[in-house]
Amino acid sequence: MPQAIPKLNAFPVFMRVEGEAVAIVGGGEEALAKARLIGQSSAALRIVSDAAEAELLAFIAANGAIHIAAAYDAAHLEDAVMVFAASGNEALDRRVAEDARRLGIPVNAVDRPELCDFFTPALVNRAPVAIAIGTEGAGPVLAQMLRSRIDRMLSPSLGPLASLAASLRGTAERLLPKGNARRRFWSDFFGGAPARAVDAGQLSQAHDAAVDLLLSNAPASGHIALVGAGPGAEDLLTLRAHRLLMEADVIVHDALVPEAIVAMGRRDAERLPVGKRKGCHTKSQAEINELLIE
Repeated sequence: MPQAIPKLNAFPVFMRVEGEAVAIVGGGEEALAKARLIGQSSAALRIVSDAAEAELLAFIAANGAIHIAAAYDAAHLEDAVMVFAASGNEALDRRVAEDARRLGIPVNAVDRPELCDFFTPALVNRAPVAIAIGTEGAGPVLAQMLRSRIDRMLSPSLGPLASLAASLRGTAERLLPKGNARRRFWSDFFGGAPARAVDAGQLSQAHDAAVDLLLSNAPASGHIALVGAGPGAEDLLTLRAHRLLMEADVIVHDALVPEAIVAMGRRDAERLPVGKRKGCHTKSQAEINELLIE
């Protein structure tokens, strides 16, 4: 029997917070940590504390956050899209969490997972690129270790490169057909001359290289790759097999290939099951061959 794939209890999403209020209730280290995290976004920070410590006050002054220097009241949460209970006081954190839920606002209570609607990730920030690592509150130290490793892997120029890509996205969609041609352009963009120019700090040259690449991008012909699934364990696939799955527009697979392997392909790839169990072939090999060359 195939091994069950573990399910996530907390699903990762990216919430739009530009110009929206995010409320943090607390005045100590816990509140400061959350303020620094949310301060990496374009949200409007609202910090509620009648006894904010000096370091938090300095952060508020330096980052233009709103400081409500009063004892907490549920009215302080109104219009917020997200709330952090970070007072360090269990009774107050519980009250904040209950008020937030009553107002229909998702809430996170620091170090109190039973009160949390969501968990904050360890964040690698290369805006507009963000990589979030979560452990559902089970291992914050592990999340920070992974964040540190990933942070070292990624060039500081990744953010400007992504911004350049965003400025060209509409043009690429107009000039290049969806599928291999467009994907090949972006692969060459992120791994070729434009990326090297951005890495060297030459943004104008990077733009010119991207335009040249866009205009010279010739139509690509399709091809078929045969990938063996081996004994059926996804961690035993070769790196080339994984890459081919990620590049495929269509994945044709038989019934013996585990879902975990098929799921390693792109989410937008078309998936075509063709049966092929022992003694039970829903399609003949000739039919499969015809399907491959359509």
